[in-house]
Amino acid sequence: MLLIDAGDTYQGGIESNLSEGALVVDAYNALGYTAAAIGNHEFDFGPVDVAGRRVSPLADPRGALEAIAARARFPVLAANLVDEATERPVDWPNVTPSALVDAAGVRVGLIGVMTIDALQKTLAVNTRGLRVTPLAPAIAAEASALRAAGARVVVVAAHAGGRCRQFDNPSDLSSCDDASEIFQVARALRPGLVDAIVAGHAHAGVAHVVNGIAITESFSHGRAFGRIDLAFDRGRGAVTAARVFAPRSLCATENPRTRGCDPSVDAGPFVPARYEGRPVAPDAAVAGAMAPALEAVRHLRETPLGAVADTPLGRAAGGGSPLGNLFADALRASVPGADVALVNGSARGGLRADLPAGPLTFGLLYDAFPFDNQVVRLQMTGAELGRVLGTALELGRPGTLGISGIRVRVTCAEGAPQLDLRRATGAPVAAVEPLIVVTTEMLAFGRLFAPVAPPGGFALPASAPVVREVVADWITRRGGRLAEAQFRDAGGSWTSERRAACGP
Repeated sequence: MLLIDAGDTYQGGIESNLSEGALVVDAYNALGYTAAAIGNHEFDFGPVDVAGRRVSPLADPRGALEAIAARARFPVLAANLVDEATERPVDWPNVTPSALVDAAGVRVGLIGVMTIDALQKTLAVNTRGLRVTPLAPAIAAEASALRAAGARVVVVAAHAGGRCRQFDNPSDLSSCDDASEIFQVARALRPGLVDAIVAGHAHAGVAHVVNGIAITESFSHGRAFGRIDLAFDRGRGAVTAARVFAPRSLCATENPRTRGCDPSVDAGPFVPARYEGRPVAPDAAVAGAMAPALEAVRHLRETPLGAVADTPLGRAAGGGSPLGNLFADALRASVPGADVALVNGSARGGLRADLPAGPLTFGLLYDAFPFDNQVVRLQMTGAELGRVLGTALELGRPGTLGISGIRVRVTCAEGAPQLDLRRATGAPVAAVEPLIVVTTEMLAFGRLFAPVAPPGGFALPASAPVVREVVADWITRRGGRLAEAQFRDAGGSWTSERRAACGP
C-alpha cells in the first residue's frame, strides 16, 4: 500500500497552523505516509515562528516549509517548482522532484507537481525567486527518467484537480468538468507513461479514468480518502488494470446507506463505521504522535490578550464588518501618519471567524485570521484611493471591507455610482491629496489595488510585520472591554444612497 497526499497538507485548523504543520507531519509519520506533494498553502506559514510569533522579520520566508519538510519521514515532492536562481527544481532538505520506492517487490516511481497558478494563491513575499512550470512536461520528464531507472509503476501526486458529481462509473466523464486542470494534464501525457494520479487543490471529488490514467481526488480538509487498486503483471512488468473507488468519508459513525457522516447532509440513523467488514477505530499511535504538538498549541490558544468582548465581534454583517473595522483600526494605528486602512472583512481570503463574547485569547484571534499576511504601507492620492474603492464597488465587495480613517458615501448621478470620500472630521478627501494607506498583503497584491499598482506590483519590505501580531498587540495595549457597536462606523464607514438606476 502506498499512502499519498496531494498537497495543502498543513494549512487548516489552528492546531496545525500554530504548530506550523508539525502536528500533521507527526501524524503522517505515524500513519506511514509514502510521499506528499507541495501545494500553494504550504507557503502560508513563512518563517519559523516561536510561541506563535515570528522570530525575526528578516527570517527565511520559506523557513517553516523547509522545517516541516525536513521533519517528514517521507519524501516531499515538487517537480515543477523552480528556483529562478538555478533554473532547476528547488533543492531543500527532503524536497525532491520524484522518488523511487518499493511496494510488494515492485519499483514504483512517485512524482509531485502543483497547479500552474499555485504561487498566485499564497503570500507573494514567501514565494519570491520561485516559479511554477507547466505540469505535463515536468511529469513527462520525471516519469521517463523514473522508467529508465527501473520504475515499473508511476504515480503522480498533483496539487491540481478536477470536479465530478457522479462516481459510479469511472469511464463516464459526463458529470465532470471536462476543462479541469488535471484532466488536461492527463490528456497531455503519452499513454502508458503514468499509471495513476492522486489529485487535489480543487476541493472536489474525482474517481475516474482519463486517457488511461486512474485519477482520484477526495474533496478537502481531510474529511475523505480516495483509493486506487493497481493490478500488476510481474511477467509483463506492467500495470494491467486499475480500479478506482469513490471518495470515502472518514468518520467514526456513518449513514449505512450513503456512507456519509455529516448530520447536516445525511439523515440518520447513524451506526459505527466499518471498512471492508472491519470496524473503524482511533489509532492510539497516531493520537500519541500528535500529543506533544497539541499540548503546545493548547497553551498558545489560552494565552490572554487582556481584553473582554461584551458582545460578539462579527465579520461582514448588515452592510459592514465590525471585526474588519477593528482590524483596520489596528493596522492604521501601527503605521505612523497613516490616513486610511483597508482590510478584507469577509471569509473570502480574509477573516475566517467571528470573535465571540468573553475574554479574548490568542487562539480566538488566530481562528479569525490564521494567515501570516504582512502589513503593507502604500502611498497614493485621493483619486487613486477612489479607484480602489470603485473597484470594490464593481466587485460587489464594499460591505465586506473593514475601513478605518475615512467615510465613503456612494450616491447615484446620471445612472452611475459616485463616491464621496471624507475624513472622520468630515473634511473631503481631495483628488490630489497625498495619502498613506495601510492594508494587507493579500489585498495589495489582488484585484482591489490592481488599477493603481505599478508594473510588477507594490514593493513589500521583508521586515513588514504580520497582521495578526499587529492586531494582537493593539488589542492588548487597548485592553478593557470591546463591543461590536464600537466598530460599526467609529473609525470609518461605507454608506450607500444609490438609486435603482445604478443597480443594487
